[in-house]
Amino acid sequence: MAPLLEQCPILYRNELRPGVVDLVLRAASIAPLCSPGQFVHIKCSDELLLRRPISLCDVEDDTIRLVIESVGKGSKWLCERQAGELLDLLGPLGDHGFPIPDADDGRPILLIGGGVGCAPLLFSAKTSPVPVDAALGFGSAPAVILERDYASHCRRVVVSTDDGSYGYAGFVTQAAQEMIEQENYQAVYACGNMTMLRATAQMTQSLDVACYLSLDERMGCGLGACLVCAVKVRGEDGEHYSHVCKQGPVYNREEVVFE
Repeated sequence: MAPLLEQCPILYRNELRPGVVDLVLRAASIAPLCSPGQFVHIKCSDELLLRRPISLCDVEDDTIRLVIESVGKGSKWLCERQAGELLDLLGPLGDHGFPIPDADDGRPILLIGGGVGCAPLLFSAKTSPVPVDAALGFGSAPAVILERDYASHCRRVVVSTDDGSYGYAGFVTQAAQEMIEQENYQAVYACGNMTMLRATAQMTQSLDVACYLSLDERMGCGLGACLVCAVKVRGEDGEHYSHVCKQGPVYNREEVVFE
């Protein structure tokens, strides 16, 4: 189904921590079409030509929830928006989001999120037909977000910090490996920076558990027409380039070529 353009009012705004904003928007046309792992493309100020891709954190009835980190001009502008303002959304985008876990299999899934990369996994936790565990990784205690949200939808949540100031002391992939060694998961879903995704791919491959990775790339059109978000992947015919905005943003571990 083709993505839709919609003017969406901001119903709720909250600052999760300095530089990270939680927005809930009414998107009556877009929301019913959304699946875990997809994203929307948002028009920013008139001074910025390109829209900004923001992953879906959650969908509830006719609303969508977005967690946005201020890292550049576009995301900074979005983080400054207030309740009552309208945002111009195109979506949902991304033909391949996170797969729905196999309910007949019955085994749980494990979500691995790094930093604000935790946000796009919450929708999967909420909609999963099988039990869900989550490993959420952050740099330090002040950076921790969404822990309570995950606790509401997951059987087990392990929060790790690189500096050991909160929860598990170490990288999130270390915490996740211990969890995998203790539980027979049917699959791992991961979202975070490329270093974390590479480590997750290597770790899950060595432990022989299926793994799906959400890639985050700069985007132009968001529709697969430009080459901005092209990444190298492998398939039956060898290596080739894939558009994250269209063929992704979620890929099976075996498809991703880490360079």
